[in-house]
Amino acid sequence: MRIRWRQSIRWRLALGSMLVALLATILLTLSVILAITYYYGVDQRQRLASLASDKAQSIGESYTQSPGNLYQAATNTLPHGLIQSFQGEQYLLIVFNHRSQTIYPHFSSRQSAVQAFIVALDDPSLRRSDFAGLFNAIKNGQQGISSIGNIGQGTPGVIPRPFVVQPIFSEGQSNGPVIGVLVIVSRSAAENTIPPFVAAVGEFVLIAAAIVAVLAALAAILFARTITRPLAKLTNAAHVLASGDYSTQVSVKAHGELGELANTFNEMASKLASDMNELRRQELWRRELIMNITHDLATPLTAIAGLGDSLVDGVNQSREDYEATGRIIVRETLRLRRLVKDLHMMAKAEAGAMQLQWKAVRLAAFVDEVLAALATEFERANVEPINAIPYNLPLVQADPDMLTRVFSNLCDNALHHTPAGGTVTIEAIQRGNHLEVSVADSGEGIPTGALPRVFDRFYRADSSRQAITGGSGLGLAIVHAIIEAHRGSIWAENVPGSGARFVFTLPLDFSAPTSISGAITVPMQQ
Repeated sequence: MRIRWRQSIRWRLALGSMLVALLATILLTLSVILAITYYYGVDQRQRLASLASDKAQSIGESYTQSPGNLYQAATNTLPHGLIQSFQGEQYLLIVFNHRSQTIYPHFSSRQSAVQAFIVALDDPSLRRSDFAGLFNAIKNGQQGISSIGNIGQGTPGVIPRPFVVQPIFSEGQSNGPVIGVLVIVSRSAAENTIPPFVAAVGEFVLIAAAIVAVLAALAAILFARTITRPLAKLTNAAHVLASGDYSTQVSVKAHGELGELANTFNEMASKLASDMNELRRQELWRRELIMNITHDLATPLTAIAGLGDSLVDGVNQSREDYEATGRIIVRETLRLRRLVKDLHMMAKAEAGAMQLQWKAVRLAAFVDEVLAALATEFERANVEPINAIPYNLPLVQADPDMLTRVFSNLCDNALHHTPAGGTVTIEAIQRGNHLEVSVADSGEGIPTGALPRVFDRFYRADSSRQAITGGSGLGLAIVHAIIEAHRGSIWAENVPGSGARFVFTLPLDFSAPTSISGAITVPMQQ
């Protein structure tokens, strides 16, 4: 399924991060501009107050030198006309006499002080009510009171338009008579424009904010990629996994939750691959099991059916022929019975249904009993059994019947691969908290390639699959299942210069009984 870009988590995360960064940048920019405007207004008031005080004092001193001519004194002090420059700023300066008449600069028509100031400001948006504060400040100035206020409302809404009204005293002394009033307002306030300083700083802040916004957008995209790129890899790997390729792995350098997710995915893929390999192997085993069971059942059944037909057809004429045929039928029947019992044992082992009857067993005496029961088989094969297990080994907790099956199967396997005149040696040694038991023969050994599979069901190292030399192929598998049920382990190896050796362990972590009355022993031979 193809995902549209607006539905992609990458772009959603990137756009969300960009919007948050842009909002934060806008708020920060507004905060900076407001702070700059506020402190600029405070500084502007201080400048206006300082400039008004200096100019009013200079005009008062010049008035003393000029014989009562306020206009001459203002002209001498303010030679540049209406607009004066001070510390990089331009200001409008107007001088009124004590009757609120404009003295400086000179207007051609007869106008009141407020009307003259409106003309000087040249701002048609101002209303007469906006100058009520200025008019009152001029009146207070004629009474010798300084005033600072604002003209109307600034165009940006937050930038103040301050003015200063300073009384002019004769001789520049505050104890002298008031000869006039000096009004000062900045040119930007008069024209209702943004002050140059605020405009320059604001422009710089806006440019910086734009750069920060662009960098934040790039950072948001990169940040979103660091999160979504591992997710994209996981998604692609999941598609590959869904297609049946369980060997896929995700390689990410992310840490934290994404790295943990990738590692969990890899573990899941590995587990699925292992499970699928196990299922394939089980399927091969199932097919092999069916083939082997079919073969091993067909051989004796064919023999029994053929001999039965011969009996029915009257081929056998003498008693000896009947007896020979009967012995063959009994042998093949026993062979079928043994195969069925082995299959039943394997089914119980795989289902975990083996119920062990735990008893204390003295291993040396127990092996003597097993070898005594197999004495006929050893004599027939002309192989000597050797029990080399010390009698002073500690007792082990085991199921005697199952343990008998273990030694019988291992000895039977050894007899099939040991030439006449050879030996089968059973040894045991204590290693820590377990006994290590071995059954070794003097035969040809196990082919190296067959060692990993000797405990597989129906596996025969003998490729000819003859039952006489290869057995049913279940004996060692049953041994492996029984030893595992005893919580031990078993493995096969070749002895250099000799034959094969099967080694298994039995744990000793059970509490041994204080007496050996319940132990399986054999009477001593006189």
